[in-house]
Formats: sequence, structure tokens, C-alpha cells
Amino acid sequence: MEAKFSTKITRRCGTKRKSQIQTFLEHNEGPGVQHLALASEDIFKTLREMRKRSSVGGFDFMPSPPPTYYKNLKKRAGDVLTDEQIKECEELGILVDRDDQGTLLQIFTKPVGDRPTIFLEIIQRVGCMVRDEGGESYQKAGCGGFGKGNFSELFKSIEEYEKTLEAKRITSPSA
Repeated sequence: MEAKFSTKITRRCGTKRKSQIQTFLEHNEGPGVQHLALASEDIFKTLREMRKRSSVGGFDFMPSPPPTYYKNLKKRAGDVLTDEQIKECEELGILVDRDDQGTLLQIFTKPVGDRPTIFLEIIQRVGCMVRDEGGESYQKAGCGGFGKGNFSELFKSIEEYEKTLEAKRITSPSA
């Protein structure tokens, strides 16, 4: 399997409230890798396996979006996902985005360490198959976009998570 690599640069924009990008920069003590996206050929199986291991030091995932997100999912996803897959997306907290070329399934972990810095994204891209000159099929890079439609859900969940960290910090006794 040929390795694929893509990079996106995120920058903070002037807002009145502190953004999750600013929080990352402060806790990371400067710029750095905020998250890594890991591709899966079967995101449902991958997540079930990861969740099985959560109790023994695996990964915790960001909270799922509200049920209304999944009620409207069939309309957004079209016929790419079966009703059963949509139900699995809701059960596992998977976000779904689609562009004119394909579909992106994605979920984010909570930050890996004890600070709100690096986290992982598990993705599966559906569609966008093309053939090279030799007749070999492969998936076009960036298939389904980069989850632009899910950014607001991601940022909401990160900000909610950061609020829990702030609450813990305020209620924890000082050393």
C-alpha cells in the first residue's frame, strides 16, 4: 500500500473569546502538530476495537453530536450509507461529511496527554475511485473533503471538553 500524506495549516482568527487554537498554542507552548488523521478501510470495525481497549489505556473520544445531527444525516449522506451504517455512525459518534466527489467519515479522540494539545482523527473516505494509466484503481487524495461541514461540530466538542478541564482546574485543590 502506498503511503499518502496531506497537511492542513490551521491559524487562529480574531475572535472575542479564546479559541481552541489559542488554547492549543498556550498548552503546547507554541506552534506544533495539533492532530494526526489516521485512515481506516473500515471505520466501524476500527472504532469498535479502539473502544474495547479504552478501559485498558486506550483512547477516549470526543462527545458525540446531538441526536438531531444524525436525524438529518440521510439527507446529507445521500445513498452512500445504508440505514444500518447511519445507525452505527450515531452509536459510535462518527461524523459524516460529503462533497461533490465523495464522503468522509470521521471521529476525534480527546487530547492524548494531560493537556489539551495533540489528538487523533480516525477517518474513512468513501468514493472517488479513479484508474491510473496501468488500469489500477485507487482513491483520489482528499476524497470527501476535509470535513469542512463537521468543523463546527468538532470545535463545539473541543470547547465543551475544554470547559470540563477548566471546571476541574477551578475545583481541584491547589498543591
